Amino acid sequence: MSAFRSRGFTLIELMITVAIAAVLLTIGVPAFTKLMIKNQLSGEIQTLQGTIAFARSEAIKRGTYVSICKSNDQSTCSGNWSDGWIVFENRDDDAPAVRDDIGGANEEPLLRVFQALPSGYTLNANSSFTNFVTYDRLGMANNNGTFVFCKDSDETTARAMIVIPTRPRIATDTDNDGIPNKGDGSNITSCESP
Repeated sequence: MSAFRSRGFTLIELMITVAIAAVLLTIGVPAFTKLMIKNQLSGEIQTLQGTIAFARSEAIKRGTYVSICKSNDQSTCSGNWSDGWIVFENRDDDAPAVRDDIGGANEEPLLRVFQALPSGYTLNANSSFTNFVTYDRLGMANNNGTFVFCKDSDETTARAMIVIPTRPRIATDTDNDGIPNKGDGSNITSCESP
């Protein structure tokens, strides 16, 4: 009868395995983290694109003005874009957009509410959309502009939305430098002021 002898790992084999694992983690974790951030930002930009499409279609369907504005209380136009935003029927087309007569007989209906972004994530707009975007009954936006989502002010992971009067589009990186381009082809200038 032959005896079966179990053989384990030597200390050197174990140290080599741990060293290889450490190198792989050092390379892999930052890349995975950046991928997770890009995916989160892509999801946020899709939400904004859906919001804009919804506001545009509601303006056409209702035959009136529909506005999207930043809102930190999910009821009135206030705060920063990163605090959340609301979509409402802006019957009097005031500019800047204001949700009028809240709780009264002539209340402008609230159509959708969006909560604040996760910590560290930001949404900002250029000067065209500092506070609001309004669509008329023909589905035309009140201006051209750019929105940008960022994580920790890093333009290389940013996602941007270009809004023209007819339809929005997600900005692409046409020059392959890792930063989204605005409608004129230039890079977004910063996460705070695209």
